[in-house]
Amino acid sequence: MTSRLITHSAATILGEVVQRQKQGEPRGIYAACTANAYAIRAVLRQAVRDGMVALIESTANQVNQAGGYAGLTPTRFRQQVLQMAAEIGLPSNRIILGGDHIGPHPWRDAGAAQALRKASELAEACVAAGYRKIHLDTTTPCDNDPRQADGTLPIELISRRAADLCRVAERTARKAGIAPPWYVIGSDVPSPGGGNMAMGVAPVTDVHHVRDAVAACRRAFEAVGLEAAWQRVLALVVHTGAEFSPIVVQAYDTDRMQPLVAYIQQVKHLVFEAHSTDFQTPTALARMVIDHVGILKVGPALTYAMRVALFALAEIEKESLGGRKSIQCSDLPEIMERLMVADPGFWQSYYQGTEKEMAHLRRHAYSDRIRYYWNCPQADNALQRLIANLKQHPPPLALITEHLPEAGEKIRTGTLANDPEGIVLDRIAAVTAIYARACHPASS
Repeated sequence: MTSRLITHSAATILGEVVQRQKQGEPRGIYAACTANAYAIRAVLRQAVRDGMVALIESTANQVNQAGGYAGLTPTRFRQQVLQMAAEIGLPSNRIILGGDHIGPHPWRDAGAAQALRKASELAEACVAAGYRKIHLDTTTPCDNDPRQADGTLPIELISRRAADLCRVAERTARKAGIAPPWYVIGSDVPSPGGGNMAMGVAPVTDVHHVRDAVAACRRAFEAVGLEAAWQRVLALVVHTGAEFSPIVVQAYDTDRMQPLVAYIQQVKHLVFEAHSTDFQTPTALARMVIDHVGILKVGPALTYAMRVALFALAEIEKESLGGRKSIQCSDLPEIMERLMVADPGFWQSYYQGTEKEMAHLRRHAYSDRIRYYWNCPQADNALQRLIANLKQHPPPLALITEHLPEAGEKIRTGTLANDPEGIVLDRIAAVTAIYARACHPASS
C-alpha cells in the first residue's frame, strides 16, 4: 500500500474521517484496542509502512489509575507507546491515543456513586496523559442502579452520566492548557471482549433506539453547557451484527445495517464506531467502512495472532532444542495453561463445556482470554526464554515452514529474517494490514 504522508496534526485525522464520509468517500481509521507490547509495535510498524496515523486505545480494564490488568496508568501507557514509536522511527505527531469504555465498567460491582467517581478519575487521568479520543461508556449498570425491565439503564440516565464524564474531561483539558479531546458515545454498546457461547445471531441496533439515544445525549450535554463539546462527538457505537464468541464469528451483513446507514447519512457530524470487528473478512471490513463505519475497533484478533505465532515457535523450540541437556526450553504453552487454571477469573464466565473442551478454549478461543495473562511474571519469563533460545539457536527453515508456512516462505525469499520476534510481529501484521486496507481503499 502507498499513501501520502500525513503532515498535519494526527488529531485532525478524526475530523477528516467524518468529513470525508459525509462527502461520500469511504474512508475510516482503525483503532487498536490493546496494551500488549507486541501488538502495539505491530500497529506502529503498520503506520510507518503506510505513512499513516496509528490510533491506539486502552480500555478501562487494561489501563486505569490503579494500573489495570496491564499494570499501566494512562501516563505510563503513553510513555510506553511513545518510546516504542521512537525506536521504530514513527513521529509522535502521527500517534493518537484513545480511551475505550471509559466509564464505570471496571467498578460496576460497587455502588453507582463509587463507580462513577472512579470513572471520573479515569477520564481525568486519560485526558491529562494526552489521550485525544475518549469513548464515554456509561451503559453498564452498577450494583445498586435501578434498571429497566430488560436489565438496562434508562437512556436519560446513561446520557447524564456521559455528560458528567465529558465535563470532567473538558475541565481537565482547560486546566492543563491542552486541546480538548474528541468523543464517542452510544447507549447500545457491545460488551468488552466479545460475545459468549449463547450469542445466537448477533443483534443490530434498532434505528429508533439510536435516534432517541442521540437526542437524549445531546440534551444532556446542552443542559450542562457542553454545546462546544457536542460538536466534537464524532462517532456513535452501535451493534452492527459483526460479533465473535469463543468459537463462532458472526459475519457482517450489510443488508441488516441499511436502516442505520440511512439514519447516519442525515446526521451532520457523526459516523459509526464498530466494536467486535475482530476476525471479519477483508471484504466485510471494507463494506463496513462504505456503510459509514468510520472507526473499526480491533483487539483480540491482534493478540490471537501473537499467541498463534508464539505457540508455534514453542513447538519449533521443543523440536529443535528439546533434546539438548544444556538448554532449558520455555514450556510457554504449558505455563500459560497453568496460569489460567490457577486464576480462572478472566475466562471462566466466557467458556463452557467439559474440562477437555474448556482446555481447548483456553488456548484456541477467538475471544482470546489468554491475553489477560501475558503480563504475569511467569509468562513473561517463559516468553523471554523462548525468544532468547531461538535467537541464540535459529531453527532450520524447514521446521519453521512446517509450523508457520507464511513466515517460512518470507524467510526463504529474504523478506523476513529468521528472528522469533520478527516472526511474531509479521503474524500480527497480517491482521493490521487488512484493517489498513479497509480504511484506505483508494490507497491499496
